[in-house]
Amino acid sequence: MNEEQNNQKSVEEYKKEYTQRLINRANKKFAEKKTEPVPEQKSFIEKAKSFASSVASRGLSNNKSSQETKQLRILSCHGDNTEALPPCGSRRNSSKYEGSFYCGACGCGDKKGTQLVNLTVNGEEQYCKLDYPKVSCPLKMPGFTDYVPDSEQSHNSRKKEIENRHGVVYITEHSNPK
Repeated sequence: MNEEQNNQKSVEEYKKEYTQRLINRANKKFAEKKTEPVPEQKSFIEKAKSFASSVASRGLSNNKSSQETKQLRILSCHGDNTEALPPCGSRRNSSKYEGSFYCGACGCGDKKGTQLVNLTVNGEEQYCKLDYPKVSCPLKMPGFTDYVPDSEQSHNSRKKEIENRHGVVYITEHSNPK
């Protein structure tokens, strides 16, 4: 009977160790997984104010953001085709304009003026959302007017990657139009 109890105990210990190894492995995978941050949700009034600010910044002469600012916005939305900086999880393929994208988080929808790439429609180059001198991002990413530097509590690996490449000071200077 004593030997049977020892065998039973060792089976129980083995099950416990095996279960703990599975839990540890799952926790490690979860910690390594790069999760997308949740976009800030704005009310209809806040969205309307943000849109009005963007349109006003464009002005009557189609003012545009600087090349440096637009490059930061392109990185924030489209990434750079590397594992370290993939496209934003909120970026959506346009169903209206082949090869184009729009932001699925901001609420603007799939319209001509909200595309995240330069479009040519009927032979005419369109003003792209990233061209606006003032434009918001629900994730407050680099290049956008409402950019906020990443914090230690954040899990936005994409924002951290862009900040590591360009530096917070440079990004801040090129995210807020004069």
